[in-house]
Amino acid sequence: MKFKLMNLLLLIIPMVLIVGCSQSSSGDGEKDSATFYEGETMEVIVPFGAGGGTDTFARFIQPYLQKHIPSEPSVQVVNIPGGGSINGANEFVKVRKHDGYTALVTSGSTALPYLLGQKAVEYDLKKMTPILAIPQGGAVYTSPTTGIETPKDLANPKEPLLYAGISATGNDLVTLLSFELLEVDVQSVLGYEGRGPSRVAFEQGESNIDYQTVSAFKESVTPLIDSGDAIPLYSFGMLDANGDVIRDPAFPDLPSVKEVYKDIHGKDPSGLIWDAYKAALGAGFGVQKILWLHDDAPQAAVDALLESAESIKQDDDFIEKSESALGGYELIIGDQLDGAVQTITSASDEVLNWIHEYLLEEHGVSID
Repeated sequence: MKFKLMNLLLLIIPMVLIVGCSQSSSGDGEKDSATFYEGETMEVIVPFGAGGGTDTFARFIQPYLQKHIPSEPSVQVVNIPGGGSINGANEFVKVRKHDGYTALVTSGSTALPYLLGQKAVEYDLKKMTPILAIPQGGAVYTSPTTGIETPKDLANPKEPLLYAGISATGNDLVTLLSFELLEVDVQSVLGYEGRGPSRVAFEQGESNIDYQTVSAFKESVTPLIDSGDAIPLYSFGMLDANGDVIRDPAFPDLPSVKEVYKDIHGKDPSGLIWDAYKAALGAGFGVQKILWLHDDAPQAAVDALLESAESIKQDDDFIEKSESALGGYELIIGDQLDGAVQTITSASDEVLNWIHEYLLEEHGVSID
């Protein structure tokens, strides 16, 4: 009996040692946050064409990611336009490996279809890990051919107002709801691939009223204003801590939608349409540009990017240049970002139902 037990132990002990060595070797070979990106390339997907606000943001932050991610990997921006940003976001989730080497930059045009429950959406913002974000306000401008000189003139343009947009369920929803709220008659042509192409349509006379986010506005629209080829009208505004609409600090000289409404109608806006506008504004512009990783990406990748976000926020060069490139908005990271993401993934059923009915009646878009 002792002989048999001895033989059994001689068989078991080597097996245990082999398994133990294998596990130890595997553990020792795992990369930590300091080495995860060493010698690697990270792709940052922009689900829009080149030239718009999201692309401008991604390309602005690209060198700072490359500088501050531990081991300084190569960071490349990849444009995947289509579907009002849904195509690129779906590809990020469904096609790209969840290995930490691919990130995604979203805008309100990505958050709003998710919030509204659009069928084409295959991504779930609750199942992504936010790394960093920045608010990104927007402002509406028009052509001098409309005869509009001040926001109050929107009530009586000299020619029909034509708006070129991407999708009624994307960031354009904020713009369209601002027209609806202000009771401005605007014909909308949707289906453009991004804000860059929409601006080109304005420059070529295909449209005569447009909006751009602050970075693209300052870079591409301000020269049009300076040359007399565009008239600035109003900003969408920003939500304060109490949920009220205030002036956007990036456009201190432009009235907010709330101010324009009061100027035109002689009273403050109210009612369900106002609540719908504020809900869309919060989702579309509150944390308008967000950099994400897959929620099941390696923890070392998440830690490396979170570390880089903290470093970028303290980078003096970033702070100085973001004043003009990003409107001076402060980078949002950590618990503040997590809380902000919660606000853009929820809205009351009453408000959502009103928006669904509006989209169906005014734009022929059914969410169901």
